Amino acid sequence: MTTVVPAPAPIRLRPVEDDGVPASFRRKKRGIIYVRVSQARADMISPELQVGHGMKLADANDIEVTIEPIMDLGESGREFEDRKISEIKEMARNKEFDVLILWIWSRFGRNLRESLQHLDDLLAYGIEVRAAHEDFDGKTTIGRFAIAQMLNIAELESNQKSDMWKAAIERRKNHGLPHGSAGRGKFGYYRCDTCPTPEPGEPMDKCPNCKDGVLKRDRVTNPIYGQLYLDAIKGKSARSMVLWLRKKGVVHWTGREIDAGDLYSILDSGFGLGYVRYTLPEELHVVITREDGTTKKKRKSAHRDITSYLYYRGKHQAIWDDPVYCEQVWDAYVARRLKGKRDDDKAHDHSAKYEVSGALTCSGCGNNMHAMLRAKKVQRPWKDGKPDPFDVLFRCTRQMKFKDCPGGGVYVSLETVMTVVKDWLLKRVEEDPQGAGSVPARVAQLQAQQIKEKATEETIRLDQITRELTELRGKEDKLTDAVLNELISDEAARRRRAEYDGMKYRLKEEQATLKKKIKDAPVITPKPEIQDFATVMKLLEVADVADQRKLIKTLVREIRVNRGRKVATKCTIWPMWVPPPPKPVKKDQELAA
Repeated sequence: MTTVVPAPAPIRLRPVEDDGVPASFRRKKRGIIYVRVSQARADMISPELQVGHGMKLADANDIEVTIEPIMDLGESGREFEDRKISEIKEMARNKEFDVLILWIWSRFGRNLRESLQHLDDLLAYGIEVRAAHEDFDGKTTIGRFAIAQMLNIAELESNQKSDMWKAAIERRKNHGLPHGSAGRGKFGYYRCDTCPTPEPGEPMDKCPNCKDGVLKRDRVTNPIYGQLYLDAIKGKSARSMVLWLRKKGVVHWTGREIDAGDLYSILDSGFGLGYVRYTLPEELHVVITREDGTTKKKRKSAHRDITSYLYYRGKHQAIWDDPVYCEQVWDAYVARRLKGKRDDDKAHDHSAKYEVSGALTCSGCGNNMHAMLRAKKVQRPWKDGKPDPFDVLFRCTRQMKFKDCPGGGVYVSLETVMTVVKDWLLKRVEEDPQGAGSVPARVAQLQAQQIKEKATEETIRLDQITRELTELRGKEDKLTDAVLNELISDEAARRRRAEYDGMKYRLKEEQATLKKKIKDAPVITPKPEIQDFATVMKLLEVADVADQRKLIKTLVREIRVNRGRKVATKCTIWPMWVPPPPKPVKKDQELAA
């Protein structure tokens, strides 16, 4: 009879004494919190709340969170390219953390296939992924199944919302209404006389007079609208029509001055001739292939021509009552527009072409400057497919468009600007050996800190105003219920509602002021070290135009072009570590002062 011999006891590989235990066994798990918000709305879970829930999970599980939360604000969960998931994976590869903490699994992604792929990559690096409100153990089979189901539900919710939007758009199209936010207003049209002015990013309030969403004709601007179509058919230039509109004092429905781009958008829409347009389905997205062979759909650029749309008869009134005449005008306008249409392979490239594009401003008006080439008969030979820097001229955009720059407009060549920039960099290296430790640099750093603290206070107050407005809306709803249930008299309700309206008006006024301050607040960065300037000088000699522009943009806030021909005084450079220069004061403002 065979005797079964028991297996020998395993040998302990880990030392018993604490002194010999490696540090990796003794330390706490390190965690980072990932936050994603697709867009700001009233019912969203704010980033602060998501961070708070993540911190509670970390405290309950003895996880040490030492890294600032990684946030993707305003990013869709269906896409991963523009989010910071790749940055998190790089940190995981470098063993910088042990646990990734989410609020719920839909914050990681709403695309099941890609979400699981990225989760597999993190798990392969030994990372544990936890969700504060849907906590499953991803290392077990049941936990992996539950996580997949939660991600599947997140994708289902996203697809359902997409279907709802598609149905809403189709319903608007069938009712002859414009797509999306076009219902807020159009040139030559208005919503009604009683609705409050719509604010960007805020829900649009509607009164019973405009619930149908049909815009009304503006009798004042209708003749101007019609004349623009007739002038375009005759071949008048966009610049001459823009100057004509400025002379008449006609502005866009948003209140800003109309430029050539706005003019083409107004006329190409066909709205004034009684049409509403919708983008062709094949023009919405383009299929791109990744390096690994997988494919994805990406939204196309918004720069589309008139042939990218389908035009339907709208429910609104056209500028002319005769539909046959409107159709004739539209056909003539389309023929005129297509006559100058370029082939796809010659389409205009909207990317910046020169090293200092977007950085130059006019000393007369403070507005941007645009580039142009000298006449061909005086141009120097091109090198490597690029014009000679001497032949690239930057001119005041305001003076070119409207002829009303207070300083009469200025111009400068690319060669002069690059000479000034290189001389400026050389002086930073030679005249400031202390670099970021110099007194001017420390003063600029102090200014940056003060501006940052001020912006934080304004952001906190803005959030407080949003909460107060939400509370007021709740009080108004309760007041309405009280009136319907006859718990309060109509007179008392009117007084209380007037009080609420006054509070809302003051809060919205303060909210608009704070939003403008936050939007206009300058970004001031610390002054770089001396070796950084030397590195930029070397890279400018070998980098391509796009990289040169990025390098200059990291150091230079604005290059203000002055009048005159001397290179030494032609340009004034304002770096990123000082506040931006004030806008030039117009002569009439000087006289008034």
